[in-house]
Amino acid sequence: MWLQQEVEDWNREGIIDDHQAKLILSRYGLTEAPSSNKNLSNKKDASQLVTVLSILGAFLIGIGGILFVASNWQKIPTIVKMVLLLGTTYGTYFIGWELKFNRRTHPAMGEALLFLASLFVGATIFLTAQIFNVNANEHWLLLVWFLAILPFGYAFRSSIIISLNIVTFALWTTFYISQARYLALSSFEIFMLYLLLGINLYGLGQLHLKFEKYAHFRIIHQGFGLFFILISYFYFSLETPYRDILTRLTPVNWQVQLFFLLFAVTSVIFLISNISMYRKVKNTKYELIVLALAFSGWIGAWLLTFFINSLTTSVTEYGHTYTRIDPTIATLLFILFNLIFFILSVGSILIGYYKATVPFVNIGMFFFVLGVLHLYFTTLYELLPRSLAFIAGGLILITLGWYLENKRRSIINEIRGGPVA
Repeated sequence: MWLQQEVEDWNREGIIDDHQAKLILSRYGLTEAPSSNKNLSNKKDASQLVTVLSILGAFLIGIGGILFVASNWQKIPTIVKMVLLLGTTYGTYFIGWELKFNRRTHPAMGEALLFLASLFVGATIFLTAQIFNVNANEHWLLLVWFLAILPFGYAFRSSIIISLNIVTFALWTTFYISQARYLALSSFEIFMLYLLLGINLYGLGQLHLKFEKYAHFRIIHQGFGLFFILISYFYFSLETPYRDILTRLTPVNWQVQLFFLLFAVTSVIFLISNISMYRKVKNTKYELIVLALAFSGWIGAWLLTFFINSLTTSVTEYGHTYTRIDPTIATLLFILFNLIFFILSVGSILIGYYKATVPFVNIGMFFFVLGVLHLYFTTLYELLPRSLAFIAGGLILITLGWYLENKRRSIINEIRGGPVA
């Protein structure tokens, strides 16, 4: 029936969630009515709690096992080491698969074991490198780990493994550029990289909507994307990068330039893809604004590195002369990037509201509050006597916390279709 097809398309494109889709179809007798919101919420919360506890338990077991083996590593023969590493990893995957997919008796525990096995993959790679006298600090070991578990997140339908995959890739990019530069990577370059990574992750999440089977994985990619975008702009909203770090940047080699160029090109491709999607689905306008503004800010920060020498002045302190960016320019950059940061934080909340995605609302709220706290302790605190600053800050934070928590609950309840608390 055409209505059923339309509802499935809406669900796949993120216009409505699974629960809303069932409600619409049940109204016209095309499926059974879903459980009540309260019962559904209670079951979902209980299931999530079991999953979280299982994953935390698996993580602790994994760390404990790795530490135990590492403490006795020199006493174990090489062949026994390899059998132990490969056997433990394979066995954990097998038990996890049995519990989640084959027997389906304990899916949450199976999910946790599959995640634990993916951690064991990393331990196996690094410990095997140590066995054969390979430097464990090599960046390509992280890349091998990333590639080794890349299919498992989708094959096992596991968001937590996909999260691990994203984290390993982010770590690899950092280590790769750091080693390519033959020196410590500056924090400014790290967050320039993470900003592009965030834009790419969000765009990659959008691509998942084209594949119905994997459409629900868009949230994990886009959630990480928003996190990397907002944490990068929070860093840029500080004055420290412009007063100190930018003036100490050294020229980068062609490998690093090529790496940034590839990330920038894919960011542009995802932006263009989002524009074409906006023509079909109107509620993507906030996503388009967030991605376009985030990328525009990156271009501005990148161009700033070329003109930094013309914006600096010499400052003499305690008999030493330092190169510092002009205070007026630093203040203007502070205001500009704070403005972009707060626009993106609000944009994340709006995306979560119109996409009915609670994690996006929480991410936006978290960084909005973080930005307010930062402004308070760097501006208002300095303008008031210390005692008044603490009193005013306490009142502001209590009021802000109360308002934002109520607003967050209101948005989440509206997203879930329940009564507004």
